[in-house]
Amino acid sequence: MKPERPQRPPRTRELGASTLVLVMVLFFVMAMVAAFSNRNLVFEQRIGSNYYRAALAQEAAEAGAEWVLGALNGDLVDAACQPAAAGQRFRDIHLGIAADRSISRKILNVNWEVAACARNGGQGWQCDCPANGAVTLVPAADPNAQIQPMFGTRFAVSPRPGVVRVTVQGCTDLLANCRNLARAATNNLAQNTLQFDAALVSALKTPPASPLTVRGTVDLGNVGLGLHNTHPETGGLLMQTGQAEYRGSLDRSSSTPGTPAGSALIRDDASLRRGTTDDMFRLFFGMAPQTYRQQAAMRELRCGNSDCSAALSQAIAAGADLVWVDGPASLSSNVQLGSATRPIVLVVNGALQLQGPMLLNGLVYVRGDASWSNGSGQPARLIGALLSEGDMVASGTVDIAYDAGTLSTISNQRGSFVRVPGSWMDATQ
Repeated sequence: MKPERPQRPPRTRELGASTLVLVMVLFFVMAMVAAFSNRNLVFEQRIGSNYYRAALAQEAAEAGAEWVLGALNGDLVDAACQPAAAGQRFRDIHLGIAADRSISRKILNVNWEVAACARNGGQGWQCDCPANGAVTLVPAADPNAQIQPMFGTRFAVSPRPGVVRVTVQGCTDLLANCRNLARAATNNLAQNTLQFDAALVSALKTPPASPLTVRGTVDLGNVGLGLHNTHPETGGLLMQTGQAEYRGSLDRSSSTPGTPAGSALIRDDASLRRGTTDDMFRLFFGMAPQTYRQQAAMRELRCGNSDCSAALSQAIAAGADLVWVDGPASLSSNVQLGSATRPIVLVVNGALQLQGPMLLNGLVYVRGDASWSNGSGQPARLIGALLSEGDMVASGTVDIAYDAGTLSTISNQRGSFVRVPGSWMDATQ
């Protein structure tokens, strides 16, 4: 007969059941903690993704702001915003700048962007600058990128003269998708709108009052440099010099009716001799030479000892209004630089030698000595004004005709657009 197995006390069974329940409760708590942590992680990922997309949209808008300033100060472009000899300047397509410096929009039938750019995969930015302002840009899809940012820009009239209001909208996708709120929410799109004022910094703060302004000495030559100024508002002034005397004849010069040429002069002008040559530059341009040289609309050339006519013609044909020639320069070709409707500003950082017949329209500023000789039977003529920080020597038949309209155009309608600091604070959407 088998011996009976001793039975486990009831207390031992109760302890085993309690342990099982406690372990199950701990497992449940751990599962809840893991689920909650995972939920927080998902939320953090979503928040991080939203921050990333918002920052990308903001950067796209900032890139658009820099792009539009570059376009306003750029040369001729085609419908794809690329340099083109047969194109138009971006500012001329979209903005009208009047003689009183008021700026108007030329394209009025566009409710949103007049130009746009989109990231086109490894090919960089693809832009659209149609002459009618009707942007139809749809970038090619990039299979390697889930986000292809885009920005568009438009202009608005500002009550302040010389200022235009610029609005740039950046998006992490097509602008049309960002403006569709339902689609933007479904696809997690982000957008950012940036608005600021762009001001036109005048290319000539104080126009000269005479066709010839020279800090040093003046030699009009045996034939006589022809100086002409028939504008009553300037008193028919023909010449301003920093020296008391000049050489040569004024027989070929003409002032307002009834004013002898010899009486239409300002000699020994202390304002021209005061300070350094940089002070004379500031007197007319309102800024230091180096600052003027570095402005966005300025085009810089270096011709060396060769004739600078071809390089200047090429730069002007590409859309340049302001040209800075570094070092001595010479023009010896029969060329026409500038026109009545598009006068230029030519600054030569050194001596300038003009030889032979040519037609110049605009303002010529020489940071050294200037000379102009013409022994041919053809005209050598500058319509506008010439200024020199050194001496001026003329020989042969040369004429400088003061034109107030040309100088007014340069002063009020030419220059560089710059972003007005703090103007975003005044922006309203």
